[in-house]
Formats: sequence, structure tokens, C-alpha cells
Amino acid sequence: MVTGNSLIVQVANETQYAVPVSAMTRQIKVASESLKPIYNKIDEGLLTGGKATGKVETMSVKAEGSISTIARPDDLGFWLLHLLGVEEDVVDVGDEDGTAKKHTFHAIGTQETDHLPSFTAMLNRIIEKFAYTGCKANTISFSAVQEDYLKIDITIVGKDEIEWTVSTTLVPSSLRAFKFRHGKVYLNGAEIADVTSIKFDYNNNLDTTVQTTSTGLYFKEPECGARDITTELEVLYASPAEATRKNYYKTDDVFALVLAFTSDEVVEDGVPYSLTITIPHNQMSDATANVSGSETLKQTMNMKAVEDGGTNS
Repeated sequence: MVTGNSLIVQVANETQYAVPVSAMTRQIKVASESLKPIYNKIDEGLLTGGKATGKVETMSVKAEGSISTIARPDDLGFWLLHLLGVEEDVVDVGDEDGTAKKHTFHAIGTQETDHLPSFTAMLNRIIEKFAYTGCKANTISFSAVQEDYLKIDITIVGKDEIEWTVSTTLVPSSLRAFKFRHGKVYLNGAEIADVTSIKFDYNNNLDTTVQTTSTGLYFKEPECGARDITTELEVLYASPAEATRKNYYKTDDVFALVLAFTSDEVVEDGVPYSLTITIPHNQMSDATANVSGSETLKQTMNMKAVEDGGTNS
């Protein structure tokens, strides 16, 4: 009998969209997965003269699903690259042997030549190994609540599922994941006090529905639409939280937001692992602090990234 704990998930960057890689390069520990092929089977829609409907035929094939995991420092770069698309030049930090490096990612543009990178994901479900080709990150959600890890949920769209026969022995990351207690939130450079939960969602709005006479059974390579970037914070309701509500929810003012996580595990002396998410232009869409009982009063702030004067968020 196979149990879920036997699952092995491995990934690797593709050099060409939907062309399977020769071997996997990274093994990811996951909490759950739902990757599967989608065969769109359609009947003729005609009367059969019999008791049942007619047979169906497959009109299109794609793959989709999700992976849930936690944010380990050395796995994050893979997901950020596939969420955003561009990694800038890596910069050495620290003062020792160059072990500590700063990786910076930003979103791809909107030109015809701008494409998100793709990857192949292999899932060894013990009975069979499956590879999902042409995978792209459609959405990624970061969430952190008290007494818990920083969790990541990735929704993935791909081209197809194939059987996988290559065995690659890899070791998952041994680094400790970021935790809620590692987090800080800054609005226009000032720390927001007493945050009790953080949720950050990034949606590429990939178009996965374009089938042409050139694609055959499959769909065109998915491309980004307008990116939706939202943040939800829950904070203790106090004077500073009310001031934020008045200054930004009751106005249309634009503000910068930074989500920062600094681990207690270090790359080298004096240089801890860290994650910084910077959203330079936001507007507040809600800031509710209603009373529903005798418990500690909290305020929920919802924020959305916007374009401001042509500058990308």
C-alpha cells in the first residue's frame, strides 16, 4: 500500500518551453500536490437513435494543479524566478569567502519577446513516475500566521503529462524555513506594529486557453496578462492602525510596502538568510476593524499594487 509520505517531487528549468529536461536538478518537500492532465472530451452533440449519448473524443490536452510547501531560503529562488521571470546579476554580500549572495528578481515586461521561464516537474507517486512539461507558475501565495512557518502555495499550468523513466538522486534542502516570527512589515519605510498575520498573493493571469491550427491537440505557450498583486494584513487595532486607516483607506494615496523575513539561521557570520518583498506602489482597498465579540480587536488591511506614473510595481 502506497502512502502520501512516499511522494518525491523534483523540478528542473527547461531551456525550451515544454521540451523535457534530461535530468531533474532540485528536490522539493511538499505538503500536498494536485498536478494532473486535463483531457477535454467532447461528444458530437447529435442524436444517436439509441438509449445513450454518442462517444466522446479528446479535443485538447493540458496540465494543471498546485503544490503547497514552506519557504526554505535555497528553494525560494526557484519559485521567485518562475513567478517573476527575471533574475538580476547576483551580488556578493558579507565579508568572508563570497558564500553570502544577494539574489534580486523582478517581473518580466510586456513585449512580444517577454516570456516567463518554464520548468518540468517530476512526481514519483511510487506506482509510476510522471513528468509535467511546460510548467509555469500562474499564482503564488505567501502566508504566515502566528506559531507557524511561512507557507507557499503555487498554482501551476503545464502542457502535458508524460511517463518519466529517468532516476535522479537528489537531496532536499536541509535549511530551516522562514517563520512568522521572522517577519516584519513596513509602510513607506515605517514598521507596522503588531501584525498578527500576513498574506501576499501574486497572480500572473496566464492565458491558457489559446488553441490554434498550429498547436494541434495542445495550447499556445501561456503568456502573462495584467498582474494582480495583493497583500492582506491583520493587525491589533490601536491608534497607529487607525491612523493608517485614515491616511490611506480614507484617501487614495499611494504608498510603498515591504514584507521582510530575516531568519535566525546564517549564511556566514553576520549575514542571516533573508527574504524581502518590495511593492513600491500600493493603494488600500479596505481597513476594517469591527467588533464581533469580547476577544482582542483586530483590523484587517487589504492592499493592491498599482501602476503609478508608468513605473512598474
